[in-house]
Amino acid sequence: MSISLYYGDEEYLMAQAVKALRARVINPQMGSLGHKLLENPSIGAVLEAVGAVCFNLGGQTLIEIRDFAFLSKAASGPDEKQLAELMALLENHDESKHILFVSGKINRSIKFPKWLTGHKTLKVDWKEYKILAFYQTDEAIQRVVQEAKRQGIIIEPKAAALLVEHMGVSMQPLMTEVQKLSVYAANRAITTQDVALLSSHNENTFRMLADWLKGRNRAEVFHTLDELLLRQHPVQLFGHIHTWLGNLFQLRYWQQKGLSENQIAEITKKHPYKIQKDLQEYRQVPFSRMETLRGKLLELEAQAKTGGLNPKLALELLMGC
Repeated sequence: MSISLYYGDEEYLMAQAVKALRARVINPQMGSLGHKLLENPSIGAVLEAVGAVCFNLGGQTLIEIRDFAFLSKAASGPDEKQLAELMALLENHDESKHILFVSGKINRSIKFPKWLTGHKTLKVDWKEYKILAFYQTDEAIQRVVQEAKRQGIIIEPKAAALLVEHMGVSMQPLMTEVQKLSVYAANRAITTQDVALLSSHNENTFRMLADWLKGRNRAEVFHTLDELLLRQHPVQLFGHIHTWLGNLFQLRYWQQKGLSENQIAEITKKHPYKIQKDLQEYRQVPFSRMETLRGKLLELEAQAKTGGLNPKLALELLMGC
């Protein structure tokens, strides 16, 4: 029996890993005999699936277990006894089955995930897929280039950098944009000109954000916002604003600490000219306004993602600040 554990908040890369594992393990000719999917299962359901007799005629069966509760919470009472039974069953190697646990998060301090990730003889293939912090743009660029290459798409590093600058570091919107651009580029590499021409985030987006941050042209801000929301979901735009404002906040923070533009460039891994340009353009915006807007952005984004506010309304409230 082979066992894998994939977890983390970078949903795109994790989904690609699951897809690759399915392709490697499942024989498409065997249909449902080769793949059993359990979502939010009880321990009893997992025990039944793992312990069941395999009817895949000598082939492999993938048992895919999604969002198993006891990867993030401790078991107690009858659940604890069943969990011990599952652990004993997993130790019984059965080469006809591959067990895959997929979860958005795990708690490695509790019994079951600690056992899975620390077992010396079970040899679990466990991988964390973690979304990058907004400032990890270099890593995001590398991910885009590598993932595009894996899909047979060539994108110039400078084009990937422009996409990350425009859209942030989350892979799902980035790769959606790359796939769209690859259709336009056909059999050639995606260039910066392609990104500038077709990317969802164009100069209108940045002009809108500049006006918003500087507190001017309110009517034009809302007009541009309406146009943008015709092409993308509000949550995606929240992510873009978070990255854009966070980058500017970071520059102003280091400037207030007395660092030179070259020192800031060394810390942020950005070109000194870009840093100089941004600092000059937004030098009149009070740092206190940036702090206030960052706080408001986090508050409204959280409400939009948890259902506390309609996402479009949340964006409109943010643009009204």
